[in-house]
Amino acid sequence: MNKKKGGKCSAVIDIGSHLLRMRIAQLKKGEIVEIDRLEYPLHLGHEVFNEGTISFESLRELSRILHGYTETMEGYGVDQVRVVATTALRESKNRAYVVDQLKIQNDLNVQVLEDDQEKTLIYSEMLRSLHEMNDPKIDDALLTYIGTGSIGIALFDGKNVAYSQSVPVGSLKLRDVLYSAQEDSEDFHVVMEEYLDAIVERIAVSMPRKQVSGLVLSGSDVELVARVLGLRPEQDRYILSIQQAGALYQTIRPLSTEKISDRLGITEEEADILYSALSIVSRLFRFSTAEYIILPVVNLWDGIMRQMLIPKSIDAYYQHLRNGALTCAEAIAEKYGCPRDHAQLVRKFAAKIFDKTKAVHGLPPYYRLILELAAILHDCGHYVNTKLHTRSTFDLVKNFDIYGLTARSMRLVAYVGSYNEFNAPRLEDWNFSDLDEQEKISASKLVAIFRLANSLDKSQKQKLVDIKVRMEHNRLLVSGETNEDTHLEKWAFAQCSPFFKEVFGIDPELTIRLPMI
Repeated sequence: MNKKKGGKCSAVIDIGSHLLRMRIAQLKKGEIVEIDRLEYPLHLGHEVFNEGTISFESLRELSRILHGYTETMEGYGVDQVRVVATTALRESKNRAYVVDQLKIQNDLNVQVLEDDQEKTLIYSEMLRSLHEMNDPKIDDALLTYIGTGSIGIALFDGKNVAYSQSVPVGSLKLRDVLYSAQEDSEDFHVVMEEYLDAIVERIAVSMPRKQVSGLVLSGSDVELVARVLGLRPEQDRYILSIQQAGALYQTIRPLSTEKISDRLGITEEEADILYSALSIVSRLFRFSTAEYIILPVVNLWDGIMRQMLIPKSIDAYYQHLRNGALTCAEAIAEKYGCPRDHAQLVRKFAAKIFDKTKAVHGLPPYYRLILELAAILHDCGHYVNTKLHTRSTFDLVKNFDIYGLTARSMRLVAYVGSYNEFNAPRLEDWNFSDLDEQEKISASKLVAIFRLANSLDKSQKQKLVDIKVRMEHNRLLVSGETNEDTHLEKWAFAQCSPFFKEVFGIDPELTIRLPMI
């Protein structure tokens, strides 16, 4: 193939739990056109889920296949390639050694995606598919990605993702986890259903809405369900009735893997995955009033390829992530009784200070989102312990599932939101322990801005509706207007100013005037 005639050509390699896949595509007339697709079965998931590591025999096989993929890419004249890995490599205890060897042996940089990164890319593609639908329209839906190593669940409220949760048990991993029970029980389906019920009940408790009108599933496992039922995709999606899915599950429910394989004409490995996937799907019926399931034919690599070939889509993706993260945080804050008006005002002030001090903090836009999330969630700790609410806030927030944010990002949100006018961070703080030096500096900058913003509504009575912020030489000038008494806010601002100066070398000054008549 002549890449000059065909345009820029990109490849995505996905190292999954049971498949090593590569997709090669290019952009033609604004559309992504697939050129080639390769798949090779691997058993990394079985190894990791049972042994905890990837063997060097499997690593050598993986490296050998990747050499073949590289030759294929050279034949097509691929301009850029991204190699990503998901659950199996993410959970492997020797992931660092594996990634290092693939760099040495194959000259490939493997990005091990965090669970939230993986799921957010897939959800964005699922929603894009929904938006392109003519009929039926979806106003709200439960988005579920069923992978071999994990399950992702997100609640779409018609505008944004309002809830996100990930369960570290997928269709393949579920079988491996319950392997010993399968050997000991003749009614294994009962064991699996009870295990899944316990997980689903916990999800039901944390979801802000118990039922939605749409059920949207994705993943190669649910596509297998559609193929077994003889369905054909239309507009890159399957439409599967819940009655069909339920009937198929009831048919295979009491059967062994061997009997499912014989009856449906699929491999035993596929039979294992089909059984687990249908068990999971059947548990999701309770969340929706829908009579059918929408199965968009989307994969992780679709989102990655889109960003590679259409760079402007990165901004749209970030906006999608941002909107979902803020919506999720607001739902959590409401659940924990955080004062909404106070949180929104602190968020507004913090964002304004962040924007006006770009020249001195030097942080990228993503940190603005971290700051806003901290403002929304900073009062969560009062739900647990008013006396030690800042410590409780840290412990709670770092474990929240916020759409699109990694565990490391949530730890940063927790850190920023756990300080008030009485305490300022020090680089030796206990909750700083797993941050590197640059992360500690970035966190300190955000804390300095957050404390200043939070002080401006110390009474939580929104006395200042808005503020003006400007930089003048070595001063940060903050001004506002109100008829109300603001002695408490001025005191809190004065308490927070020294740390701001320590971090930025700038003196904050607050001026509050009476409104003009």
